[in-house]
Amino acid sequence: MSRFTLAFGIHNHQPVGNFDHVFEEAHRHAYLPFVKLLERFPGIRLSLHQSGILWDWQQQKHHAYFDQISRLLGRNQIELMTGGFYEPILPAIPERDVLGQIAMLNAYLESHFGVNPKGLWLTERVWEPHLPKLLAKAGVTHLPVDDTHFIFAGLEHEQLCGPFVTESEGYAVTALPIEKKLRYLIPFGRVEEVIDELKRQAERSPDGMAVYADDGEKFGVWPKTYQHCYEDRWLEQFFEALERNGDWLEMITLSEAAERPAVGRVYLPTASYEEMLHWALPAKAFVEYEQFEEWLKDQGKLAQYARFVRGGHWRSFLAKYEEANLMHKRMVRVSNMLAEFERECPSGQAGLSEVRDRLYASQCNCPYWHGVFGGLYLPHIRQAVYEAMIAAEDQLGRMTSRLRTGITVSDYDADGAEEVLCTTARFSAVIKPSRGGILADLALLKQHFDLTDTLSRRREGYHRKLARAVTAETSQHTSSIHDLVLAKESGLDQLLIEDRYLRRCFIDHFFAADVTADQFYRMTFQEVGDFVTGRYDYLPADGKLVVDLIRNGTVRHNGTATQIRVSKRFGFDYDSGQIVVGYELSAPNSGPIEVLFAIENNFSFQAGHAHDRYIIVDGARPSDSFLDTFQTCPQGQGLAMADEYRNLAVAILSDRQAELWHMPIFTVSLSEAGFEKVYQGTTLVHLYRLHLTTQPVKLTLRLLAGPLQSVLAQAFPRSAVSAI
Repeated sequence: MSRFTLAFGIHNHQPVGNFDHVFEEAHRHAYLPFVKLLERFPGIRLSLHQSGILWDWQQQKHHAYFDQISRLLGRNQIELMTGGFYEPILPAIPERDVLGQIAMLNAYLESHFGVNPKGLWLTERVWEPHLPKLLAKAGVTHLPVDDTHFIFAGLEHEQLCGPFVTESEGYAVTALPIEKKLRYLIPFGRVEEVIDELKRQAERSPDGMAVYADDGEKFGVWPKTYQHCYEDRWLEQFFEALERNGDWLEMITLSEAAERPAVGRVYLPTASYEEMLHWALPAKAFVEYEQFEEWLKDQGKLAQYARFVRGGHWRSFLAKYEEANLMHKRMVRVSNMLAEFERECPSGQAGLSEVRDRLYASQCNCPYWHGVFGGLYLPHIRQAVYEAMIAAEDQLGRMTSRLRTGITVSDYDADGAEEVLCTTARFSAVIKPSRGGILADLALLKQHFDLTDTLSRRREGYHRKLARAVTAETSQHTSSIHDLVLAKESGLDQLLIEDRYLRRCFIDHFFAADVTADQFYRMTFQEVGDFVTGRYDYLPADGKLVVDLIRNGTVRHNGTATQIRVSKRFGFDYDSGQIVVGYELSAPNSGPIEVLFAIENNFSFQAGHAHDRYIIVDGARPSDSFLDTFQTCPQGQGLAMADEYRNLAVAILSDRQAELWHMPIFTVSLSEAGFEKVYQGTTLVHLYRLHLTTQPVKLTLRLLAGPLQSVLAQAFPRSAVSAI
């Protein structure tokens, strides 16, 4: 008598840079109790994937977990799956790195467990049609993919009762359709509901198959799921029910599912799971997509036409979030540098494996996108990825001086305009002449730290749900993350501010005369110039580590547009920790004109309200000097941000008096725990009241960066060191 089969897979992952206590909580509340319970039910068989990041952490902190996994392998109760070691989105990284990441995890699993997995966990189930060739070359034979992909290809749910073959250029792999309905029922529906759903499928197709594969964190880490799964025994009761129904239901691994006769051949479109495609849309489209789905539901048409309603795709995050794109393009640049080095030095060099490991770590997917799970909004996750790629770049630079220094011009961020890249012994900088001549990215090579890793405030499509969010304490129901509307604190709606531009460095403003710091913070001020995002011309200076930019723009003054010329020069010294930025402003075609000119800089040391991170104003440390404080100083020359935790500081010094502002950047994002306020950096502003004529007015700012005491001693030689 044939039995209906349930192919079951679990995916466990923690991102590079996540806090150790988060790893620990996930291990103790999800990974470990799941395995302990599994040992009590030998009839429950499944496939397990863990990212190399997590395996490595558990090896160091909880090696007994490896023994438990080995016992389950010996009982043929589980099988292990491969993937990219550092959990990259495969289509988002160079193909050579895809092959290298998979080989790295394969080698790890072979070394520790003696297995050579052929099944792959596809990160965030991001599929593109060229992948079969690449996966086949990596030795992969099968992988679970969401039923969403199959439905978008025109198939019916009833057809998804077994494995399918897909190929590219004749390279074939087997795709197993993960059922969204089961993903939502397990573990949030009643156990009886899950069994009834499987029975319905078995009645329709007695020798058919259902595939479940999803995140292991939903069994203990998601809100209230530890109580639900273990204290209230949902998971134990589920395993009991599966064994109790063994006369008609058989649990199998994903590799066994792939060995069943194929239902047919299929060509899957570019896709991911349904929620990811929704998150990838711009804010306006995000809301319209949601409204259209709601309308179809009201009309009773959603089930029939849902296959024709889809969002964007994963790569759209690189267009939606410029910060993610800048991070991604630095990673690609480092990968290309490594590939070039290996071509020119085929015999290799000591330390190259460490460079490759740091590059692979920087490809961890989490900070490159945003949704309930995506970590773009989490500064510590972004910085960990930056740290890895900057470390790889720094080490490569020390291997060959040719990669170390100089100025190059290219379309670095693939926006159709050229950027200017400057590399010295201390800095790796990206300047965007086409976007206000800003310093878009500044990496400290020796410290492996990105100073400009801030995040602009945006209106997200999900912000409209904030009005009906409740705090976690008032919610008692265990629901799927996708159904929860929680808030970590009240009053978050007051922080829903949308920035007009990318919050990076040396942004040039001309303000109306009555501007206030609060208006600037809330983006309600009047910008009377066209320099913030206007195009500057780049003037090459051969043989010099300088970047000369000039813009002839306009400033509205007394109801008329007056031509203003702004020149700025970025001067990079090869060895020092400073960048000298000189400005010249003039009104070449008019008489004297009074202007309010401001230079904005944005930096991040992650923790906004930590006692070891603070602001210094003109050599004095105010009593309330946290990085997330809002303060103005009517007259001064220098602002600095200090980080005792990293022994780092950055200072912006002016050669003349200015009004000084500093203020935090707070975003409101949605995570698995609900709406939350996140500190994304600090804004430093030098505001000048200038009297312009045809003769230029000269300003000089020095950006100093590096070890804490050294920077503060240079910035404020008489008072800063004693002040801290």
